[in-house]
Amino acid sequence: MKKVINYILKIFLLLFILITPIVTLTIVTEKLSNPYSNTYLSELNDKYSRLENTKGKKIVFIGGSSLPFGLRCDLIEKEIPNYSVINYGLYATLGTKFMMDTSKVNIKEGDIIVLSPELNKQTYSLYFNPMVVLQSSDGYSKKMKYLSIGDNIKLFYNYFKFSKEKLSYLRNNNAPNPEGIYRHDSFNEYGDIKVNRENNIMNNQVDSTMNIDINDSLLDKDFIKYVNDYVDYCRKKKAKIYFNFSPCNELAVTSSKKTRGEFQDTLSKELKCDLLSNIEDCIIDYRYFYDTNFHLNSSGAIYYSNLLINNLKMKMNLASSSTSSDTPKPPSIDEGEIVEPEPDVKVDFKDYKGEPNNQFLDYFEYKKSGSTYKITKIKDKYKTVERIILPSTYEGKNISTLCSNALDGCIDLKEVYIGNTYKSLEEKAFNGCISLEKIYLFHRDGNQIIPHNENLLVGCNKNVKIYIPKGSSYNVGYTWINYAKYFVEFE
Repeated sequence: MKKVINYILKIFLLLFILITPIVTLTIVTEKLSNPYSNTYLSELNDKYSRLENTKGKKIVFIGGSSLPFGLRCDLIEKEIPNYSVINYGLYATLGTKFMMDTSKVNIKEGDIIVLSPELNKQTYSLYFNPMVVLQSSDGYSKKMKYLSIGDNIKLFYNYFKFSKEKLSYLRNNNAPNPEGIYRHDSFNEYGDIKVNRENNIMNNQVDSTMNIDINDSLLDKDFIKYVNDYVDYCRKKKAKIYFNFSPCNELAVTSSKKTRGEFQDTLSKELKCDLLSNIEDCIIDYRYFYDTNFHLNSSGAIYYSNLLINNLKMKMNLASSSTSSDTPKPPSIDEGEIVEPEPDVKVDFKDYKGEPNNQFLDYFEYKKSGSTYKITKIKDKYKTVERIILPSTYEGKNISTLCSNALDGCIDLKEVYIGNTYKSLEEKAFNGCISLEKIYLFHRDGNQIIPHNENLLVGCNKNVKIYIPKGSSYNVGYTWINYAKYFVEFE
């Protein structure tokens, strides 16, 4: 018996030794100021606070970033009185499951819940990103008690990495302070983006790195089951719930109307709740979009909100509003400024800062794409190059895209410099660059150049680094989340 007691005591001592540093680290880290307070992610705490503290009946929209860019909650509140409207959507990389889980405790009788994830495989799944959750929840960690044991284990496993990152920001006094729209102060009190977004600013009006293929392969069985369990929970709370489709850029949709109709029919049969909108109504004129295939500009937000107002009123047996006259026409397209490089100007690589430069113009072949050009391939005789600045203009138009396999065969290439005319980098853009060590980017706002979501670096040197301007927004920006481990800052 004594041996058993001693054995148990040793186990408790070992656990104490292991857990005490972690608990201490957690307490210390939580007490430190939040270095992410200026970032887009920190808006999550305000959204949760509004959801938690709003009295009376609520209409709660839950999903990813298409909601803050796509809703005008003030218009919805005006048209559907006696309800407070809450935009509880932020970022697809948090995961739809996380947004559902953290909303549950604040769902009350009489509420209307609209679940509206973006139409892609990540958001139609049980995806969960612990590092992004920790960053966005810093200083407001009580949300974690509403997550599953499995998700909390993932958070626990990533906490040391998170603490190290946070302490580094505070120690070096270089907390992220992003430029552009992806900032905490871009949101209004509803959780909508308040910054005026006049035009579609995407390269040729579409993000070609992320097509929207709407078909039955999106319907993950585990996700559908989780949504149905969430529907049951809402109904137990005597709340109504609808599933809705996110806005989609018509230029990005690759599936046929027949396939989309089959998808909607299948989804309708498998879900326990009604669909709020018809999928075809959510495939919207490209001129209403802003910087991704799911993010609407200011005119688009009014257009989409009016659609939802009418659909909600039909479900609630309210008189439909005549909002069409209040919906602005699609804005004109701003093709952007074309700044020609000075002829025959060559720069030393160490002095290059992203300005227009065409000293390597003859090295490549090009293809026109809308109002810009793409680099399609490097000519065979130049494949021995070791360092290169991608050219900026061709035949009087900006060069905006590096295509898939464009540098294939450049086995000696070590450094690539990508200037500020570039808007998109396609998948496998550096395929075959087995010696590549450095990719230099010069946009300070990382959301101004869009990489392929997952496969940009496929086929190149696994030890490659992506050099970004010091103090830029790539680390906490919207588009580069999958490449953070490759970043090195330069002055």
